[in-house]
Amino acid sequence: MAGKRIVINTIGSYGDIHPYMAIALELQARGHQPVIATSELYREKMQASGFEFIPVRPNLPPPEEQDTETMEKVMEPRTGSHFLLNEMLFPHLRDSYDDLLAAVQRADLLLTHPITFAGPLVAQKTGIPWVSSVLAPCSFFSVYDPPVPPFWQWTRHIQIFGPRLLTAFFKQVMKMYRSEPYDRFRDELGLPYRGSPVFAAQHSPTLVLALFSRLFAQPQPDWPPRQKNPPH
Repeated sequence: MAGKRIVINTIGSYGDIHPYMAIALELQARGHQPVIATSELYREKMQASGFEFIPVRPNLPPPEEQDTETMEKVMEPRTGSHFLLNEMLFPHLRDSYDDLLAAVQRADLLLTHPITFAGPLVAQKTGIPWVSSVLAPCSFFSVYDPPVPPFWQWTRHIQIFGPRLLTAFFKQVMKMYRSEPYDRFRDELGLPYRGSPVFAAQHSPTLVLALFSRLFAQPQPDWPPRQKNPPH
C-alpha cells in the first residue's frame, strides 16, 4: 500500500508540538508522509527533524518571547482562556483557514489539535478524511467525570445531583465560549452549526485520538463514540 500524505495541524508551545512530532515520526516509520502545519516559528525545528513544514497563521511568538502583560492575561485562571481565544486565536481564523486549505490540497488525511479552530472547518468544507485529537481529559468536558477548575471548587457539590443537572450547567458554560466571528465565518462558508468550536465542534465524527493515558481518565459515556486512547 502506498504511503499517505497526512497534514498535522497544531499550534502552541512545545507541549502542543512535541506530541504531534512523535506521531509524525511513527507515521514516517510506517511509510507515510507527515506534513507539520503550524506557526512559522517552528519551521527550523521541523525541518531539522526531517519533516515537511507548511506555515499556518497565526504567527504567535513562543511563551518565553511574549511580553509579561500578555502572558499574565493568558495565565489568569478565570479570564485567561477567553483572552487566548478572543484576542489571540479567533481574530486570525480566516488566515488560518486560508493557509490550511492550501496545505491539504494534495493530502489524504488531516489531523487537528484541539484549538486549531480552522481545521474542522477545512475538513467539513473539503470533505478530506479528518481525525481530531485531545491532549487532556478536560477537553471532553464529561458530566460523568467533570473538570473542577481552581475557581470552580463549588462544582464538587453539585456532582451529587448527577449527570442531568451537570448537563444543564455545562450547556450554560459552553454558551460562554461561543464566538460571533467564528459563527459568522462558518455561515459564510455555508457550513452547519456543530456546537461550540471549543467543545463539540472540535471533535471529528470519524475518529478522536485521546493522547493521554487511561491512568489519567477512564472513558466516559459522553466521550465521543469514536474515541481511541493510546496503549499504556
